[in-house]
Amino acid sequence: MGILGGAFGWFGGVIGRLFGAKATAHSQMLLPEPVLLDFDHCKKQPGLFQGFHFSGRTTRYVMDESLWRDFEAFYCAPQVLSWWLIIGKAGSGKSRAALEFCMALETGKAEFCLSGGAVGSVEIKSASDEEPSTWKAGFLNLAGTPFSTWKDWKPKQHTLLVFDRATRHYNDDSRLCTGWQDGEDVRQRFNVAEIIKLLATKAEQGEFEPFRVRLLLLERENRQLGRDWCRDLSTNLSLRFKEEPTLLPPVTPEGLFGIAQDVWKNVGQDGSNAPCPSSDIFLEKLYSVDSDRRALFAMLLAAAMTTEGGADSAFTRSDVLKLSLQDGYGRVLQLAGKESAAQALRILALSTLTGGRLGACDLDKDHALWSSGLGYAVDGEEGIFYPWPIEPELLGESFILDDMGQDSFPEDMRISDDEMRTLVVKAWETCSPEVAYFFECCGQDFSSDPSWIETRFLNCRLVDVDTPLYMRTAVNIVTWFGKGQLDAARKIYEHMNGIGNASMFNHERAEVSTNLIRIYCEAGLFDEASPVFLAMNTLGESEEVQRCRAAASVYLVGGLCKAGELVRARVMFEGALAFEESEEYRKPKALALISLINGYARSGDFNEAHELFGTLAAYGNSEAIRMLRAKASINLIVSYCKTGRLKEARAIHENMQVLGNEAKVSDEYIKASRFLDYYTAKYAGSGEQEAQPKQPVAASA
Repeated sequence: MGILGGAFGWFGGVIGRLFGAKATAHSQMLLPEPVLLDFDHCKKQPGLFQGFHFSGRTTRYVMDESLWRDFEAFYCAPQVLSWWLIIGKAGSGKSRAALEFCMALETGKAEFCLSGGAVGSVEIKSASDEEPSTWKAGFLNLAGTPFSTWKDWKPKQHTLLVFDRATRHYNDDSRLCTGWQDGEDVRQRFNVAEIIKLLATKAEQGEFEPFRVRLLLLERENRQLGRDWCRDLSTNLSLRFKEEPTLLPPVTPEGLFGIAQDVWKNVGQDGSNAPCPSSDIFLEKLYSVDSDRRALFAMLLAAAMTTEGGADSAFTRSDVLKLSLQDGYGRVLQLAGKESAAQALRILALSTLTGGRLGACDLDKDHALWSSGLGYAVDGEEGIFYPWPIEPELLGESFILDDMGQDSFPEDMRISDDEMRTLVVKAWETCSPEVAYFFECCGQDFSSDPSWIETRFLNCRLVDVDTPLYMRTAVNIVTWFGKGQLDAARKIYEHMNGIGNASMFNHERAEVSTNLIRIYCEAGLFDEASPVFLAMNTLGESEEVQRCRAAASVYLVGGLCKAGELVRARVMFEGALAFEESEEYRKPKALALISLINGYARSGDFNEAHELFGTLAAYGNSEAIRMLRAKASINLIVSYCKTGRLKEARAIHENMQVLGNEAKVSDEYIKASRFLDYYTAKYAGSGEQEAQPKQPVAASA
């Protein structure tokens, strides 16, 4: 089931109550309040792509029923303060889901659209038998909310605050930096972790009662996310609604086709004249565009199919992005006029790079250009207009990274690679945290074709103050690369080694070295990985660098084991990890050892595998080590079972009971039991005998 996102009669009034209220500077001093984003513009024109922006609610939103039940449990929970992290890829519908949550709390009910098309509604539950209280709910404007606000804030009603794009800004001490304020003398940076810790203290002191405060955090599906959040906020685990981040459930096939139908209705193609007669045909096309079948791509594909001949075309992801951008460029010409279109494109590029933080006044340009529909006026700042960034983010990234769609523009209006590089440098100088976030998102969304690395990211001449952030961003981009992006990863590695006083950035250089080694190992290029590993010895002996060397060793040992080069893997293990005895290095050392165990088992040398397996017990008794021992047990049990050695498999299975009775460890024990049951039945049914121990097979060099 899901919330129906069509146009309701009460929408205009609700959206004004949700996001329209803005406190004046005087009232904020007296009654400090978190500032909410003003989405009142969605009744008018949010930039160039109103039809695709979540705030426009131009298509239905089919919400997974389990997500809705989680939300009910979230806002009804007895805790005074609680936070919940939802993650998902760009365009999957996180922001739209949060908007529907806010609307439901404000109005007291939610409209549901069933996957089959039927519509129903539910009343918002009350947390107790008392009369339901009204909620204040909205998307937090972090850039407009000074950190001092949180120190004095006391809610006047139940409050839900949405932290969208929660890792948007970078802080040297945290991945969670999300906001900053321009003071007279210094730019202050703060992050979600600091905000939550401060609010937790206030909640414990009873400053929020009788009201409940809920913090909904949204971010992309990030490899580093989740555990980092939980670890950083481990001071009070009871505040965490879910132990792990919630991955946004995918939209049902029926829901995706319903979204497409809404797009076609919006352009007047309804019923018999719709571009696609069946959901099967549409979903097949959608899968070729986006294997994740995200809601945004359903909208983009449906819009592309309304073009001439589009219903019969075989689209790619690049095609649907290009067609949407071409339509947006056409609106630039229409709104700005031919004489100002080139100027408008360049300022839109700067606004997109800086997340909309760049005002037209900063560029000393004609404000009337932005009041025409390409920007918006700021309350309380007379004569100042801000150009809309190109959103959704995937469209903005496409616009910056390539010239897709500019072929519909006259030659003198297009932005060349050299000119775009100049704009990127200016954006770094103006608002470096936003630009860093932008390129990290590009690394996630466009890693499959990283040609933009050279033309948009590398060799930017930045002032010294922005270089640390630039280096950190480079590392984060490479984390998304695999063997198909080896050349781009190598170029970033070489570039980082040649920047200024490179020794200042040994930690970052060690991290990018580790990732490059990972990619080399994925490609089976161990001879190329070895010099990079040796070069890490020149990066010092700091704890950060040592951790990177340990991680790189794990990649090398694991890669060599998978390639069957057990002798080299054993030498690497004993040389790089054998003497790392501190608690911090026991886990990577155990991971490398497990790779060796698996490698020997695959080669048939069970004696060596079993002997190494026995040494795992010496790596400590922490939960992490016991989980690794449990997983290693399963791997060895499977290897034994596949070769008919059930007696040895049963012995390892029995020994798993000493690993503890925590839920996760117990789950591994149950998995091992299932494997044993399956293979026992298999051999019994086939009449085969259990295999007798064989002589070990020599490992390959």
